[in-house]
Amino acid sequence: MKFNDPFGRIENRHQLGYESMRDTMRNSGIDTPDEAWEIVRQSKKRALKYLGIGTVVLLLVTWVLPKLMPVTLSLAVFLVVWIASSTINGQRYIQRYIDDELESPPGKQDES
Repeated sequence: MKFNDPFGRIENRHQLGYESMRDTMRNSGIDTPDEAWEIVRQSKKRALKYLGIGTVVLLLVTWVLPKLMPVTLSLAVFLVVWIASSTINGQRYIQRYIDDELESPPGKQDES
């Protein structure tokens, strides 16, 4: 029994997320580790773009309505944590996809 996930809910959610990502990668024709790492690179680039846009919007709101600074600061922290968490989980899923599906011996893929 794990103290930080006693009922396995987080592990189940990560497994479902991985399976969904794996199916999407297969359907998209991602069959080499280089193609998979290109997806990671693009997702990091996209995450930085979203952080930049979110920061600009929240700074404009703070500039126009300075009394809302605590709210905008809370939203900024939420935005950073959410995007970072999503990007890290996505990278973890893609690394697992590379390890399990792309770099395994040819006969081993068909056994599951």
